[in-house]
Amino acid sequence: MLGAPMATKLYVLPGSHPCAVVEAALELKGIHYQRVDLLPIVPALAGPLLYGGRTVPGMRIGSERLVGSRPIMRRLDQLVAEPPLLPAPGDPAREQVLEAEHWGDEVFQAVPRRLIDAAFLRDPAAIESYGADAKLPLPSAWLRPALPLTARAMAWKNGASDSAARADLLALPGLLERVDGWIAEGLLGGERPNAADLQIGSTIRLLASIGDVAPLIAGRPSERLAAYFGPLAGRVPAGALPAEWLSPVGGTPQAVNGAASAGG
Repeated sequence: MLGAPMATKLYVLPGSHPCAVVEAALELKGIHYQRVDLLPIVPALAGPLLYGGRTVPGMRIGSERLVGSRPIMRRLDQLVAEPPLLPAPGDPAREQVLEAEHWGDEVFQAVPRRLIDAAFLRDPAAIESYGADAKLPLPSAWLRPALPLTARAMAWKNGASDSAARADLLALPGLLERVDGWIAEGLLGGERPNAADLQIGSTIRLLASIGDVAPLIAGRPSERLAAYFGPLAGRVPAGALPAEWLSPVGGTPQAVNGAASAGG
């Protein structure tokens, strides 16, 4: 890996898809960094001191502090120009990639967060699998009794009510069609990922880790965006989400019906 101009630390929550975006960008550019795994409560309490924010990903480059996957990726392009995460200035595709990246961050990113929180409320033990590759300050056995409380806190923070999660499921086929369209246009899915590929691909990978949701993604063009990332340690077993959420209700797209059949 290339040496960064100064010591680089990336602050993450295990299993976080925005954090995975930045990790993939750092690896793509060959920038050496230290990953710091945080417990769920730490960003809100200590994030402002550590890296200047209350959410992840957070980064310190020497004394510089950055928060959020998009600002961090812009800074990485400044630090190491090749390979670029955006088309060159003046290239018409640049604004299109920025638009897709923004949609992936502001719209699409929240969908698996609410769905997985709804699943964790019903199967809190699944949370542990998403931290399998993390280096946390406490043994996992010590954290296990707190998983139900962690699931409730995450759902509250992310607005993961049953109604919101169910609405996300119904909307998901249409969201995936939008991603499939960008791939068909050649905006996404190239041999070398751009910023939008990473932003959207990390969300696809997390969605596919939810057993009840994976059949909605399998076989679609958008599924291959997850291949820009390594395997995800975590998984929520099929059956965590209520079966009635996965059956056609009031004009639900046919893809949801297919998910019900595949999920048993």
